[in-house]
Amino acid sequence: MRARFRLLSVGLLSTTLMSMGSALAWADDASIVLDLVRHGETLSNLNGIIDTAPPGADLDPTGATQAITVAGSIIGEFGKTNIAGVLASQEVRAVETAAPLVASLPNTTAYLPELSGLNEIPAGLFEGQPTTSLDGILYLLGPLSWALGLPLVPDLGDPSVNGVTFDEGFSNVVDAIYNGTANATGTPTDVAFSSEGAIAVWTLMNVNNPDFSILLNELVNNHGFLSNGGQVIIDGSPGDWTLVSYDGVPVPQDPGLGTELFVDVRNLLDAPQFAGYDIYEALLHGNAAAIDTALQTGVTQIDSALSQFPVEVFDQLVAAFGGSI
Repeated sequence: MRARFRLLSVGLLSTTLMSMGSALAWADDASIVLDLVRHGETLSNLNGIIDTAPPGADLDPTGATQAITVAGSIIGEFGKTNIAGVLASQEVRAVETAAPLVASLPNTTAYLPELSGLNEIPAGLFEGQPTTSLDGILYLLGPLSWALGLPLVPDLGDPSVNGVTFDEGFSNVVDAIYNGTANATGTPTDVAFSSEGAIAVWTLMNVNNPDFSILLNELVNNHGFLSNGGQVIIDGSPGDWTLVSYDGVPVPQDPGLGTELFVDVRNLLDAPQFAGYDIYEALLHGNAAAIDTALQTGVTQIDSALSQFPVEVFDQLVAAFGGSI
């Protein structure tokens, strides 16, 4: 698992979830199913306008229909009693898309809206610009760099955000979902409603089998990373997530040698960048205890990445060549 300097915030969020009666849980085999759902269509989507700042636009009539459709799809796939919790970002479009699902469930206390960690990646200076403009292209450069193992690249529209801050914020929510309670049976499913870029980039940064071919197909056919109402389903636990399907397309659990080596390199590159940024942030605040924790965590991250990298690569090469190496 890629340790993160975020234990306090995860603990606080987990406490909040439990205090509100959430049924979020992990299963006996320590894995959950997490269904990440993009909101339905808005007029901003329809007109190709960048809209990332909460609360953002409401669903248009097509989006409202998509919300009902995806609610039925989720219940049909997982069943009402297996859905442990429903969460949404602070964007009103995500809350509105979640509403039909929540209304169909027997326990609506599992619904906790307005979690900032699930918000869309901020566009900053590019807010309100056409998605097909130069500004739209520049907005994508940072997030795409993060997915390729360069999380210190800043968000060009909002340089206060980079891949480390984005990933830690989204992962705080995911970790809190996982850590919510431990009394479920079977494999519980949690549903989180968010936005296109946040879902796609976090998934590519964290799963063991990222499938860039599916993402390319989405870009060509849907003119975006994920269709409105589209679902990204992952399975596992923090630090060990497997991509099950992306926008309805099943993803191979064994991604092949090329993808496995990419993940190895990504994890190796991520470790010093995450560690370095967390140490930098601790130094800025000047708290001795926080600095010490950041240094210890950072050293552990880097040492773990360096020691695991050659072992993982060797094992994957041996497996790829049928044990003939």
